[in-house]
Amino acid sequence: MNSDTNGSTLIEKLLIGKAEWAEYRLSAAGQKDDALDFSEADLDAADLADRDLSRADFFSASLAQANLKMCDLGGADFGSAKLTKASLYKCNLRGTIFQESDLSQADLSHSDCENADFRGANLTNTNFEGANLKNARFVSANLTNASFRAAVLDGIDCRHSTFEKVDLTLSSFGGYSTMTGKFTGIRGIESCYGNAVFVRDVKDQDYIDTFKQSIEALPNGFKKSLELLMFRAWGLIDHGRSLAKVSLYAVILATIYGLVYLADMSFGWEMMDYSNSAQTWFTPFYYSLVTYTTLGYGDVTANSLIGEMLVISEVVIGYFTLGLLLSILANTIARRS
Repeated sequence: MNSDTNGSTLIEKLLIGKAEWAEYRLSAAGQKDDALDFSEADLDAADLADRDLSRADFFSASLAQANLKMCDLGGADFGSAKLTKASLYKCNLRGTIFQESDLSQADLSHSDCENADFRGANLTNTNFEGANLKNARFVSANLTNASFRAAVLDGIDCRHSTFEKVDLTLSSFGGYSTMTGKFTGIRGIESCYGNAVFVRDVKDQDYIDTFKQSIEALPNGFKKSLELLMFRAWGLIDHGRSLAKVSLYAVILATIYGLVYLADMSFGWEMMDYSNSAQTWFTPFYYSLVTYTTLGYGDVTANSLIGEMLVISEVVIGYFTLGLLLSILANTIARRS
């Protein structure tokens, strides 16, 4: 820790008081990064509440039981720091780095932790109640017994983290659309409580991500290309989780076939025989729907080889998509955590 020209250390300036620190920050504006260098400093039990410590360097510093309530710590670096039982209530922690730090039993409740980096951190018994954790990174972190009660968990990255006995009561997470690739190898999720929907979606995403990794690990060749193609096609329906998307695709496909039948009837291509039908503008779409659902009333029939092939293709596609619809519908209605 460097001293200034008056021999007073930076730590003394920090500890003397909030007003004095604010004055120092103002005077140090635009100076080199050493003006905020607290790396390896001993600040155990220090009262640093309501200070502007944004972009400060606390690498490997010791802040056990320190009072950092309502501080601006945006962009600060607490890498490998000791923050056990520290209070960071209502802090600005946007983009703050806590990589490999010890935050066990720390209080980060109601703090803004958007884009914060907790990779490899010890977060056992840490309190994140009411915190904004949008896009925070918890890769390989230990979150055993942590509290995420009423926290915002949209886009959190928990790959290979330990997530045992975490309180998820009233937490929100934005749905599975924000989970892709962010829960591979997560451990202990089955023991979490308070948000069964989150637990179920995390388990689903872990399976999907692991399955994708197994495909990517295959040797290059036709089989790998085919498996990747099928996996991407599966992704078009959110890997079997989206009833709305399958329904939309079914409507689009039935409409496309209806337009082909309409063109046939309008331009006299004679692929189909409409003589026993009502022959209105809606007849092609009516026929497309009953064919797609394999009802096949018989008032419109194929009148050529192309017509027969067209009808068969729609029946096959209809069987497939309706089977998907029924499968997803049954799984959704009967779903349990």
